[in-house]
Amino acid sequence: MQILRTLFIGTLLMTIKVYGQVPQDIPFYLNSKQVSKAGKDFYNGKFMAGDDTKTLSISDSLNTNNNLTRPFYIYLVSEMIDKADGALSEALGNACKEFIEYHSDEAIDFLYSNNNMGEKKFIDNWAKAIAGEFMIDCEGKEKQCIKKSLLIALIKSRSDNKLKLKEFYQKVEGYCQ
Repeated sequence: MQILRTLFIGTLLMTIKVYGQVPQDIPFYLNSKQVSKAGKDFYNGKFMAGDDTKTLSISDSLNTNNNLTRPFYIYLVSEMIDKADGALSEALGNACKEFIEYHSDEAIDFLYSNNNMGEKKFIDNWAKAIAGEFMIDCEGKEKQCIKKSLLIALIKSRSDNKLKLKEFYQKVEGYCQ
């Protein structure tokens, strides 16, 4: 019985490691054939993020089914948010809002990871970008929209992420002032 319990716990921990969003080191992604050329080119500074096909393909990759490469795309979008304005800022705000609603665990796991790839400024950047989306889409009704979005995200999140998710949405609400 003890052996079965140990095997079960080991399998569970390995599953969390494989399907979670704990980032690898950057060279892992740059050497991966599963990461897009656009993603690698943006990381290497070969083009600036803009309201264009290459940039938007990177933000679209937030929704990839590839659990191993998704953290790299979260990282790239996080880097883009910092410098985005205008149409790109709106597109990234929308992409981040949808991602945290429908992939809340992946977002929280990345944003709050202790890995050096997940910078603390990313939490604020994502919160500001999502707040901007609420201020555009829900003008005058931001609090109701934030509450609805949080409820969507909470339904899809693991119990160990619910507190961080609520704290994150408090930041979003704070930026809607």
